[in-house]
Amino acid sequence: MNEFNEHKKRILESGYKYISLYRGSDRICAWNNLGKIDEKLNEIETRLNNNPPGIYVIKARNSVSEKAPDQFVINLGGQKQPENNAGQQIIYKEPASEKLLENQRILELTVKVKELEMQNEFLRGQIADLENEIEDLENKAAEAPILGEQTPVPSLMESAKDFLGSLMEFGAPLLDQHFSLKKQQLEIERMKLANKRPAPGTPQAAKDQNVQIRIIGEWVETYQDQPEIYEALHEISAKSENVQQFLTQLQQFNPDLYAAISNKI
Repeated sequence: MNEFNEHKKRILESGYKYISLYRGSDRICAWNNLGKIDEKLNEIETRLNNNPPGIYVIKARNSVSEKAPDQFVINLGGQKQPENNAGQQIIYKEPASEKLLENQRILELTVKVKELEMQNEFLRGQIADLENEIEDLENKAAEAPILGEQTPVPSLMESAKDFLGSLMEFGAPLLDQHFSLKKQQLEIERMKLANKRPAPGTPQAAKDQNVQIRIIGEWVETYQDQPEIYEALHEISAKSENVQQFLTQLQQFNPDLYAAISNKI
């Protein structure tokens, strides 16, 4: 598995985000989710150890939209080259050996040039992706609402801390005011989802809101290894003024995530 270990090292050093395993046109291992490349490499190694001999290809790319992923070939053929006997070895003359070494050197240089071209193409792709990410961030910053004098857009972590801090200090009064016109309907829904929690306005209800805030904050931090989801959760937090707004926006963004946090709170 020396070939696999060499390819694994290059894939990690090059910073590829997605990989899969193919044998001819058959896909042996599907593409990994963002941030799960180590687990996918372990899966590919297991499949290579347990699959029959043949030519396998690890395909690597940096975005889901990339049409021509880089390829790393692994030969598990197990076929040995026939060994030359002594009589065959002595028929080679010195000039022929020198020519063979020269051809091998030319081949090595050709492969090296190709590798450098692939690395250059890869780096250009990374630069393009970074430029697109910067442009997206600049567009989001330009679209942010202006309140009085324009201030720098806070980071996702700062926004999340401000959101949770505000809820801890002002959450119960804001929720009381927000739910005042629909008290009866929300009370029925609350009893269904939370096994008859205390009515809003009671000391126990205020305590439950603080618990919800803490649970939400801890739950959001569990997605640090999934940057796309993690950033989206912080963005929803920054736009929410209370727990209910956070849950409503989360349900619109991803019903599965909404169901996961609803079960916790």
